[in-house]
Amino acid sequence: MLYALLVTLCCAALIAVPSVLLWRVRRQARGRSVPPGTEDIPDLLGVAYLLGDAERVVDTVITAMHADGRVTVRDGRVAVGDATAHNAVERALLKHCGAGWGDSLRTVVQELRRNPLVHAVGRSLEKLDMLLPRGLQAHWERVARAQTAGLVVGAVAGVVLLFLAAFRPMGVVLLALALAGVLARVAYGPHKSCDPYTDFGRDVVRLINTDASWSRKSVGEHPHGAAGVVAVHGRVPDKKLRAQLIEASRTRTSRRSGATSRTGRSRGSSATTSSSSSSSSTSSASCGGAVLDTGGGSDTSGSGHSGHSGGHSCSSGHSCSSGSSCGGGGCS
Repeated sequence: MLYALLVTLCCAALIAVPSVLLWRVRRQARGRSVPPGTEDIPDLLGVAYLLGDAERVVDTVITAMHADGRVTVRDGRVAVGDATAHNAVERALLKHCGAGWGDSLRTVVQELRRNPLVHAVGRSLEKLDMLLPRGLQAHWERVARAQTAGLVVGAVAGVVLLFLAAFRPMGVVLLALALAGVLARVAYGPHKSCDPYTDFGRDVVRLINTDASWSRKSVGEHPHGAAGVVAVHGRVPDKKLRAQLIEASRTRTSRRSGATSRTGRSRGSSATTSSSSSSSSTSSASCGGAVLDTGGGSDTSGSGHSGHSGGHSCSSGHSCSSGSSCGGGGCS
């Protein structure tokens, strides 16, 4: 009798503990429990990352600086006209550009996509409950597998005890727990689509795509101009710049065949290509690992989101104050 009770308790724990963990992870994956409002829409770089990942952040920054003449792109090379940066990612871009016709566009794009300040954009989106925290999807799937194993063991033990007259009540308890565990798995199991959004994040994406100002496709009508069109719709309005970004992306892709571009959480092949050739305002997502940070890395002036303020790392070993800018050699 004692052994049967111990088996019942152990099997019950194997079912109950993973089921509770599934429920907790599912709650975390929902994000905020209130519907988002326009005040929840992140800043420009946050929107770019949310809708198109690190690649679109880079396209957005290059478009913004090209639109107001701070940088010029010609024949696949980038030149700085005005070394003024409005956020940390722009300072990082200036750091990669020489005083004359310095680095190639391909190099600048590639370096920016790897820059920690760009990846900081996603981490604040995690803090804002819009993206799943780093590693949560993998943890969610591990918990689901553990629960499946517990369900199998518990159900088998329940069936065995059910056929033993003396232990039939314990068998009924185990089978009832197994049924409850199956229902928990259906209700709280991991996302099948592997997309990186929380439920709240998906609502924010829908809000951006339907908002009267953010969803505008005309450069003249969008509150953020050409950069806003790129951030939301993924299409560079300037045809010459678009062609050069496509070429820079193709060069990079040919040297890295088969590689995915999302630092941790890839949503597609190249955001430059999609931002240049697709007018779709939604993005498809695939599994990956790390995310970025809209407040910290983007540091757009006026942003109310959490993140770094004041000084930002401009390059390895250099930092810029909030009002400083970066030239080819570092900070000025």
